[in-house]
Amino acid sequence: MHSQEFSTTTVTTLATGSQVSTVAVGTQVLTTNQGQVVPVFAGPVTIPGTHGVCGEYFVQAFNGTANQVLSGSVSATSNVNVYLMTAPAFQAWQHQVVAGGTCTPASLVASQLGTMSYNYTVTIPANGFYDLVVNNLSTSTVVAQVNANLSASAPTLATVVAYSTVTQQMVQTVMQTSVATMQPTSSGPDPTTLAAIALVIVIIVVVALVATRKRGKAEKK
Repeated sequence: MHSQEFSTTTVTTLATGSQVSTVAVGTQVLTTNQGQVVPVFAGPVTIPGTHGVCGEYFVQAFNGTANQVLSGSVSATSNVNVYLMTAPAFQAWQHQVVAGGTCTPASLVASQLGTMSYNYTVTIPANGFYDLVVNNLSTSTVVAQVNANLSASAPTLATVVAYSTVTQQMVQTVMQTSVATMQPTSSGPDPTTLAAIALVIVIIVVVALVATRKRGKAEKK
């Protein structure tokens, strides 16, 4: 007799893969100027406190061309008035101050009153000389940081997104079970089969003995 034996084999497969993802980690706003930039003024200025009606002031003159852009900022330790005016308007304002007239200039191109921080972008209306004025009306000394630049066009704001590439390593383990059938193998006789064979043999022997006895009796007669 033959029987079949089966064995189960577990195979473990380690599969390693990688996944790359791109993540935005922040933004940065940049200010750029188109064309040639001409510095007008950059630096700190100290404006003493006033004992008069119209105060003390800092002035920076420059020559502008029509459609040029004056851009910059004023940052002060106390409130100040900022004016941009033509040279003739500035001269008229000086005469008003000396004569004790109004302290507000006429024909201003741009202005900001009572400020500690002022960012400006102004298009020059015509060719000519202009004056940038920082006026201190308080009795205390003021320190101001003044920046001014002339360019062919207005500054542009560009938002730049900074990217960081992050590589994520993914490890996955797959358990796979397979069943393998072994080749048939021989095994010992089954007890039931042996008993049947023995019984057959006994029957054959008994039949042979009976036949022999019958034959012997026949010969004696």
